[in-house]
Amino acid sequence: MLRRYGARVGACFAGAALVAGCGSDGTSGPAPTEATPVESAPSPTARELAFPESVIVCQPGMVDTTATVDDVPEWPGPSPSEFVEPNFPSGSCGTLTGQKARVTYEAAVEHPAALLEEGRVEEGRDLVDTTDALWALEGVVAWLVVEPQW
Repeated sequence: MLRRYGARVGACFAGAALVAGCGSDGTSGPAPTEATPVESAPSPTARELAFPESVIVCQPGMVDTTATVDDVPEWPGPSPSEFVEPNFPSGSCGTLTGQKARVTYEAAVEHPAALLEEGRVEEGRDLVDTTDALWALEGVVAWLVVEPQW
């Protein structure tokens, strides 16, 4: 009987060792202890966000929407009439650099419907699928998309 009891206790310890050997993330490595510190993500102040050198802003055209200026974010950049020019087939486009590009890019990241992948305007690809890129601009709703230039 003592022998049978010892085998059960041994099996119990082996099972406990297997369970202890599995990390909480499903890996087979040991769980983190004070001897094995857990890697932490850098704090927001430690990370430096990357910003493009410039952004291309396009106004594909007029948009018919039921949205009001209260429903959409405020356009952060200068008035498009100050820097955009006709650019077939993308509508009107212009380039912002420096701080204006950074502020515009940051706003587009917060409003991702307005953010294009790089090269889309140069390739002449259609911007019709970006119709949710609406901004409040000078009291009206404007359709503006932002393409970072890295």
